[in-house]
Amino acid sequence: MCQLEESAYIFEKANGYSHSAYEKKIISESQLKDINVAELEHIIVDGLNSRLYKIENERISAYWSLLKTGNHLLLVDNFVKWLEYELKNENKNTIFQILVALDAFGEPVFHKDRFGRDAREFELNIRDAKHYLSSFH
Repeated sequence: MCQLEESAYIFEKANGYSHSAYEKKIISESQLKDINVAELEHIIVDGLNSRLYKIENERISAYWSLLKTGNHLLLVDNFVKWLEYELKNENKNTIFQILVALDAFGEPVFHKDRFGRDAREFELNIRDAKHYLSSFH
């Protein structure tokens, strides 16, 4: 998790985000700070695609970190297939994180009449994920 947190802050920094003193310290002490941002993104994507991150919380952190890249190409190339994978394996918390990422990329993943968004709304998140994915098949 720690390196995924570091990578998220590095991605944010590359996008001009202003960080707190804590986040600046994490970046300055990170062994990842000297890796090209595109390469860092590629490493995390490859880790997800090769199922390197076995623990659900690791994948949640990886999806969160990649969201911070602002790279909309990840949406087309990866987030949809990752959502399909997590849905198939009924990883409810991970599904929510991907929905949040897709929403941040401007995708209409949450039902238009839905007011709240919470990781604990398992049934609604699964419903919204299935509905979103149905537009691709």
